[in-house]
Amino acid sequence: MTNKRDAVILPIVLAVILLLGLLAGMLAFRVNADLAATQAVSQRIQTRLAAEAGVDFVKGLLPVLRLDKNLWYHNPEELHRIIVWADGVDPQEWGTNEELDEGAWAYRFSIVADDLSDDEDFIRIGLTDESSKLNLNTATAEQLLVLVSAAAGDDAEFDAEEIVGAILDWRDSDDNSRSKTGESEAIYYRELDRPYQIKNGLFDTVEELLLVKGVTGKLLYGEDFDRNGLLGLHEDDGDLTFPPDNEDNRLNQGLYAYLTVWSVDDQTSNDNRPRIYLFDEESVVSAALALEFPDEPTVVNYIVSSTRGQGGANGAGNAANPGRGGNNNAGGGGNTEGTGGGSEADTPTGSGSTDNDDGNPRGKLGPQQQVREEGDAAEEETEEPAAEPGGQPSDNTLVGDEAGESEGEEGEETDDAQGALGPIETPAALLLQRETDTGALLSPMGVEHLAILMDRTTVVRPGVVGLINVNTASALVLKCINGLTDEHIASIIETRDSLDAEDQSTTAWLVTEEVLDLETYVRIAPQITARGQQFTIDSLGYADHVGMVTRLQVVVDMVGPIAQTIYYRDLTKLGAQYPIREEDKEKVRGR
Repeated sequence: MTNKRDAVILPIVLAVILLLGLLAGMLAFRVNADLAATQAVSQRIQTRLAAEAGVDFVKGLLPVLRLDKNLWYHNPEELHRIIVWADGVDPQEWGTNEELDEGAWAYRFSIVADDLSDDEDFIRIGLTDESSKLNLNTATAEQLLVLVSAAAGDDAEFDAEEIVGAILDWRDSDDNSRSKTGESEAIYYRELDRPYQIKNGLFDTVEELLLVKGVTGKLLYGEDFDRNGLLGLHEDDGDLTFPPDNEDNRLNQGLYAYLTVWSVDDQTSNDNRPRIYLFDEESVVSAALALEFPDEPTVVNYIVSSTRGQGGANGAGNAANPGRGGNNNAGGGGNTEGTGGGSEADTPTGSGSTDNDDGNPRGKLGPQQQVREEGDAAEEETEEPAAEPGGQPSDNTLVGDEAGESEGEEGEETDDAQGALGPIETPAALLLQRETDTGALLSPMGVEHLAILMDRTTVVRPGVVGLINVNTASALVLKCINGLTDEHIASIIETRDSLDAEDQSTTAWLVTEEVLDLETYVRIAPQITARGQQFTIDSLGYADHVGMVTRLQVVVDMVGPIAQTIYYRDLTKLGAQYPIREEDKEKVRGR
């Protein structure tokens, strides 16, 4: 007969064994979870390092390929699916885009960019040139209105003119409001649920627009909140999923894709030599030009004689304002307002000075440098010629009544300084017939001299902010250049893709390829460039064996042969959103 005591012990033992089994299972589950988490962290670190390897790879290539758009604008062979590390693979294949056996462990990077010329179906494998965009800190009201109107479309929520006024109010240095209602600049921001002060200073980033009255994420990013330039299903389904869209089978990219706060062109030639400042001392200019135009003394003498007296009394290049160009607008329209478009009264100051308050040695518009507001007085100066967009105002630009007083006191000196030939706002003007007191003066220079003239000489120093690169700018940004028609823009886009690097090395191709006549080219030359010096690198780091992707956005500034990082941001939270694996190659242009 079984003892009652034994009958009690057996269930207890079984219960203990069951509890121990549960504890062991829980321990194993916890260990596996920790192991999976550790592996996930490890993979995240590896993909991030792969993305950073892509950034470093591009920074190493830029000194070599920067001047050849064909090598960095879209180059899948060099910048797509590049192996950083692969397990069990010959290290000689690292740094290539070789496809490995299925299941092989390999970390790669791809450098991706939006192809603004396509129908929202393709991406580029390459870099984004910041000078292909409109500079938010130098843009005029007319230029901003072009982009804001395009981004707003028919949406009644946005008043394009009111928004442009709010943007200019944010960056200017005064408290005069451009609002149609007459509301004070500061009052609106102070009365918000979470109030803040209006900046009255230049933009540090494009995203700072979200602080400006009337600018929302919908206007800034359009329907492209993942910022990849591709029309996804979630961006064409109305209000079913975020972001909201109008289901028109077209991607509205908002303002973000077309604006920048980084675009400056140093006064160095394509071979990294300082350009010849045509308003320098006569002996210096003559000696330098003789090396550029050997056996052409007539050309040298003509250039020297045409530029004498051009850079003094206007304050450009004199002792009071060292390092400036040949007029107050440093390549713009030459008026005392120094604005980009004539009717806009904002004057970015200190853009070319070598002793800026923010310690910027390259003459860029630093974030602490203010925009001087001329106010209503500027509107009364209707007799002054309008400046061209993209021209860089000088540090000593006269404002309002001050300008009128200066004209009365120093008008005679100014006329003598400009000389009978009139102001020269771009080296290209030397090719035109010029009127003098004794009649017409024919230039001994021809179109064959234009490329050297634009590459090796300048009437501005040390640098110009906000020039637009005609080799890379989209049609919408080209529309912001004052003086270009829709026909010109279409011809520029059609022609530039057929040119090689040498042809595109200066903006002279616009004339040599008969896209523009010489007079039109001279008019727009102060607003344009043929190269970029600041580039955005969107680097994706990922692995073939896992679905994890790290997305980095880095902006680099070319200081001579060195690519310096000036902006770094992790955009991984936006998702990869790019076709980066072999099965997605039909989404990559040209593959």
